[in-house]
Amino acid sequence: MTDTTNLDPGEEEAFVSAVDRFLEGEVQPHVREWEHEDFYPHDIVAHMKEMGLFGCTIRAEYGGLGLPTRTYARLMERMSRVWMSLAGIVNSHLIMAMAVQNNGTEEQRRRFLPRFATGELRGGVGLTEPDCGTDLQAIRTVARREGDHYVVNGSKTWITNSLHGNCIALLVKTDPRAEPRHRGMSLFIAEKRDGFKVVRKLDKLGYKGIDTCELLF
Repeated sequence: MTDTTNLDPGEEEAFVSAVDRFLEGEVQPHVREWEHEDFYPHDIVAHMKEMGLFGCTIRAEYGGLGLPTRTYARLMERMSRVWMSLAGIVNSHLIMAMAVQNNGTEEQRRRFLPRFATGELRGGVGLTEPDCGTDLQAIRTVARREGDHYVVNGSKTWITNSLHGNCIALLVKTDPRAEPRHRGMSLFIAEKRDGFKVVRKLDKLGYKGIDTCELLF
């Protein structure tokens, strides 16, 4: 069996302890203020990049830490206990990364995962739309192939990490007439560029600090 982690069990425990100290010293004293002001913690995110948190479940061969699920769960539990918004900044990003790691081609893994692991590319998942929430088969965002690329038209809403991040895993319909409907759906990795517009940052009653936006393509 191939080893998928850079860390032995002792190093994993040391890493978890280092995250605990980081949360206690740099995050916890400011949480009440940051939550009240809906403040996005750029310096904290930069430190999280340096620690390797944005690659904690990405396999070592692609530049991540390759931590097992149990260790990742412990880290998210600790982050959420201190400030849930901070856990969301990491977790939404890693959902996108795992979509590529588990379902992408090898070329896609080598293209995206090392950049996800460092936080050079950072984002989340673009699923929900203004007229579609839990029934994802009802999405209206469409991607049509034109030559060697796709043109996307549609909108997404309540998308985490889309203002301060720079890419999302974007759910689209490539064949709106397909039956059953899910057979005409695909997940794209959409980096920010012309045609990817953040329309507005959405206000929330809680879960503040983390950016949640409406997007237009």
